[in-house]
Amino acid sequence: MSEANHKPTIGGLKFSEELVQVSFTGREKNDSSFNEILRLIADKRINITFLCHALTTSEDCKSSFCVAREDYSQVQAILDFSSFSNLQRTVFHSVGTITLFPHRNSFNLLGLIVRIFGQSGYPIYSMGSSISALAVNTEFSALDSIAEKLQMELILPENHAPFRQEFHLKEIR
Repeated sequence: MSEANHKPTIGGLKFSEELVQVSFTGREKNDSSFNEILRLIADKRINITFLCHALTTSEDCKSSFCVAREDYSQVQAILDFSSFSNLQRTVFHSVGTITLFPHRNSFNLLGLIVRIFGQSGYPIYSMGSSISALAVNTEFSALDSIAEKLQMELILPENHAPFRQEFHLKEIR
């Protein structure tokens, strides 16, 4: 059996635009302050491109979201002028999401992705999955390099190039 037969097959790769990720830790699971932050962001009609909540074993929550880089100043104003002192905030500027479409792949794909990131020294700021996609947030400037590493370990559709969003729709307010 050839080496290519051992590589997992995926349906493709997609890159996000440049994002900013905001992560919060240190709140209890019944604390509604994060929900209030999300409501304030929605009131400003700011698109949240990635949202993740996790409950740790210590019953603390960790929550993260990403917004377009050009929207972050509005989000920062919401965070600065709101009183959410019980939340510890970490902001990652210049984040990119690389989305893989696993195409009926096993759970082993997740381990392979984490290994590639770890061996290559790429940070994983957050990740999420659905039945059809695995999304990893990392350094925006590293997306092309990460795609090259992934293409050495995975089988992609013939003539595939990572999909890049070429335009950004913004609602007129």
